[in-house]
Formats: sequence, C-alpha cells, structure tokens
Amino acid sequence: MKKTLLLCCLAFVAFAANAQVSIQPGVRGGINFSKLTNSDADMKTDFFIGGSLAIKFTKFYALQPELTYSRQGAKASFYYNELSPSFDPVFYPNRKVENRYSLDYLSLGIINKFTFGPGFQVMVGPSFDFKVADNFDSYGYGNPQDFDLSLVAGIGFALKNGLAFDLRLKQGLVDIYGYDRFNTYYDQNGNYYNNYSADDIVLNQVIQVGVSYSFKMK
Repeated sequence: MKKTLLLCCLAFVAFAANAQVSIQPGVRGGINFSKLTNSDADMKTDFFIGGSLAIKFTKFYALQPELTYSRQGAKASFYYNELSPSFDPVFYPNRKVENRYSLDYLSLGIINKFTFGPGFQVMVGPSFDFKVADNFDSYGYGNPQDFDLSLVAGIGFALKNGLAFDLRLKQGLVDIYGYDRFNTYYDQNGNYYNNYSADDIVLNQVIQVGVSYSFKMK
C-alpha cells in the first residue's frame, strides 16, 4: 500500500513537472439570480464578488480555487390586503409589499475548468458556502443553517487579454433549515417521526452571470 501511494505521488510530481504548471490569480464578479426551491418566493437579483487562483496544468485543464462573497435568497411580493383581508381598504389601500429574504455566504469553490478551441470553457466543481448574514428572523422564519454545500456547473468564454465571461448554475445540496422547520413528534410508544418529504426540502438555487479578469504571471 505504501509503495502504491509513493508511486502515485511520484507520478503526480512527474506529471506536474512535464505539464509546466502555471498560476494565474484573478478577480471575478457579477449578478446573482437566486431563489429557494419548494417555496412561494420568487427569484431575487443581487451580486457576487471575489477572487480566483487558476492552477493551469495543461492547455486544456485548470484547477481554480475561488473565494467569493455571494448574496443569495429570494423575494416574495404580495398586496397589503392579501395579508390582512379584514383591513378597511379606505385606511389600508391595496398597496404592494415586497419581502427580500437575504442569505449571504462566503464561498470557497473548487472549480475544474476545461478549455476547448479558441476560448470556450466548461466548468464544474463543489462550493463550500459559509453563511455570514441573513435576515430571516425579521420575517419570522427562524434561523437558516450556517453551512451549505453546492454543486457549480457552467460555461464561459475567455479572451486572450485575460477577460472572461461565464454563465453558471449553483445548486445547493443541503436544506437551508437542516430539516428543523418540519414538525417532529413521538407516538405513544416513544418512537420518533419526522413528517418532511422531498417536496418540502428548501435548497438554494442560483444562476450567476459573471465577468472575470486573470493576471498573467511573468
């Protein structure tokens, strides 16, 4: 087993040496179109911004860690009299109200980037999202979990001057409430039950339209 591990390490070192690994730091930012699955809320528009470090192993493949501040969540629009139909419309006109549910994350992405042709790119990888802020308490919806694991996939196009554009889907894999929002109970024999189903799971889902710039290292 130790010999096999040693051979794998030597093979990786040899590959990296022959591949002439290069490193390109960069900055990125753009627009988030985010929503929460299995909820009545609509898509919310916000932003993300951060940095990246592309470790280019070959002309076609790079491993790109990213550190990003991402503002996500959803919004819900309703009319005042829908909330309280008994209100007198004379004193409480039928005005529109909008709640903006914010979930702000500091995200560490590990993106595998594949480049084809003159600059067409395909990206896929995990994102480890650590919550830094939310406003759910102000709307009476409890406290979302502090961590989310997401899968990121997308396409992009890079120019020779270091500028690049991409379109990504970031799909959360962990229920934002950790199932705590669902009712639990015990029967008369003390057996534990949880009445949630797959249709009740609330996940982050974000479409990201981004622009980035990579600095060429001499």
